[in-house]
Amino acid sequence: MSEYKVEIEGKHSLAEINLQIAGEEAGASEFIESKVSAKNNQLTNEVSFKELDAGTVPPELKVVKQNDPPPSGTKKVWDGVMVVSGTNTAVIAYRTL
Repeated sequence: MSEYKVEIEGKHSLAEINLQIAGEEAGASEFIESKVSAKNNQLTNEVSFKELDAGTVPPELKVVKQNDPPPSGTKKVWDGVMVVSGTNTAVIAYRTL
């Protein structure tokens, strides 16, 4: 399956970013990673997804701040920096087992 990128603006809170990722994954895609990039003189999140077979929804993904405890029943699938509420923030993505 192919990969594609989605922009998630850096003005959003972590809760809003999680909702946007969940919405994208509901359409048979899986989060791979996020990179901070500049667009129109604003920092933004360039989020990569992998297309899955039609009707496939991956287990729930939750992005938390690096210093927050991991959600129970999850495994770490990615860590890096995202722009959250306008600030570069170290985060970790966990996926439900």
